[in-house]
Amino acid sequence: MYNHGNHIVSLGKLVTWLGQQAESIGVELYPATAASEILFHDDGSIKGLGTNDVGIAKDGSPKSSFARGMELHAKCTIFAEGCHGHLSKQLYKRFNLRKDSTPQTYGIGLKEIWEVDKRKHQPGLIVHTAGWPLDMNTYGGSFMYHVLDNDQPLVHVGYVIGLNYENPYLNPYQEFQRFKTHPKIRSIFENGKRISYGARALNEGGFQAIPKLSFPGGCLIGCSSGFLNTPKIKGAHTAMKSGMIAAESIFKLLSKPAKEHKRK
Repeated sequence: MYNHGNHIVSLGKLVTWLGQQAESIGVELYPATAASEILFHDDGSIKGLGTNDVGIAKDGSPKSSFARGMELHAKCTIFAEGCHGHLSKQLYKRFNLRKDSTPQTYGIGLKEIWEVDKRKHQPGLIVHTAGWPLDMNTYGGSFMYHVLDNDQPLVHVGYVIGLNYENPYLNPYQEFQRFKTHPKIRSIFENGKRISYGARALNEGGFQAIPKLSFPGGCLIGCSSGFLNTPKIKGAHTAMKSGMIAAESIFKLLSKPAKEHKRK
């Protein structure tokens, strides 16, 4: 949990900046374009991806903005869908990628960004908690980051709850709100203003739940692989590193003479 000397940044802004750097060297990005199907060669290896048609009316007829989906072919397709992606689940089954790993488990992470009183703001402060208000049979915990963004005192706060909870009346959102009533937490947000919020699923299975990562014509990276560091509630750095390692390995392989290539 050691964070001294690290930087607290907005992941959304970082991703936007990284996209700009990629485009500046010729990488093609397709924002708001989802992959809808996996394409295969006759031998069963991955050929690429297909995207959905867009601009379709509710009755199924094409609108004036209609555009046909694309087929994107590649020598190697890298799947980075995040947690529980629909294409990744197809790959697990088709290539039996989970045969040597334990079942993946999941959590729900809820997050809010607050603008708080400057007198209560401590730029760079990071707080993690575990347990309360959950019972002894439910795992979860919180995170809190104090960020100064363009002289705006912001606090990023969130709570993660394992989705294997047994109490049918447990409401993750309500537990998050109850967490903020703790005296040590409540005082930070008094007279503050919530400016954004969101939620997402998280891989919680740990190292033993990581599937086989490669298959003929492709590989998995990031949360498609379950690389989230569960105790630290951190996964962006492991996702980025897995992408870097995959890119280096694929480039090394494709740089060899064609006769040395062998799909595995």
